Parts: sequence; structure tokens; C-alpha cells
Amino acid sequence: MVLLGCTDGDGNIFVVDEHAERLWLPQRHAAGIKAMLGRHKIGDRKLELSDLKRFVAGADVFSRQSDGTTIAAQYAKHGITLRCANTDRINGWAEILTRFGEVSATPGDQANIRPTLFIHQRCGRLIETLPTLQHDPNRPEDVLKVDADEEGVGGDDGADALRYLVATKSRAVTQRKLRGL
Repeated sequence: MVLLGCTDGDGNIFVVDEHAERLWLPQRHAAGIKAMLGRHKIGDRKLELSDLKRFVAGADVFSRQSDGTTIAAQYAKHGITLRCANTDRINGWAEILTRFGEVSATPGDQANIRPTLFIHQRCGRLIETLPTLQHDPNRPEDVLKVDADEEGVGGDDGADALRYLVATKSRAVTQRKLRGL
């Protein structure tokens, strides 16, 4: 599952597209990801990998396989450079809940928080996944991990991809001249 997201000047996050396929090899996924990007434009040209500020994946993509390679290295051969996502589950889910906003059930209550996370209808698998998530009974602040069945139905890959998108911040290096007394 790959999600394409962007932010606006107010810090809102918009998830605008998804690539979701099962049992594909990295080279086939790479072509699908590039096709997804090609559906979007910046000005008069199609969106390209080089336009992305970051492209993150779960830690398992960086694990060494029996032959010493990684899945991330396979993607790199196809022009997709991956960085390890922030996989902190608790804070990631908390940020998603906060960004979805909160509406008070009590009329006149001031607890209305406007949402800052928006998902386009094009993201069908993600939209299907979110309502099925359940709290982990052993860790109520976490979401219960669910794998897809043998037909690829269900699972929480879309929700995990959303958590990575929301929780992983860009690395910013700021250089400033210091003045002493």
C-alpha cells in the first residue's frame, strides 16, 4: 500500500491517491507507483518521484533477506528511494485521531476541533480499512494488528501507511549564525 499525500500552508494533510496491490514484485509495484504519480500534475507537467519531499516505508522493508539484500534496495533499482518511517504506533494513532478532529455530542460545548486530515474518495482501500480498526484490548491506545486473509481481503496495511504518512516528519536542517556576548 502506497499513499500519496500533500500538505497545505495551514498544515492540513490531504491523502489524494493510493496504490494497493497484493503479491506483486517490487518492479511491478514501482511501475504502478509511477503510474499513480502520473495521474497528478504540478503546473503543466506530471508529478514525478523527484517531486516528492519524502517516501517512507515500514522497517520490514529494510530488513536483510537470506541473500543479504533488502526490499528497499530492490525499489532503489527502479528509482524509488525509501526512508524508514516513524513507526511509533501510539503517537501515530494519536496524531491521526487528533487530525480527524473531534465533535462534541453536547450542543453548545466548545470541544469542536476542526479536522486537518482529509482523504480523497480515490483512496478506496484506505477508506474501507479505517472503520474496521479496533482498539487493542491489551493496549487501548493502540490499534489491533490485523493481517489480510489469503484472498487479500481485510488487513490494516492502508491504516499503517496512513500512520506512516502522518507521523513521519521531514528532516529539516537549519543553519543559524550564533552571536555571543
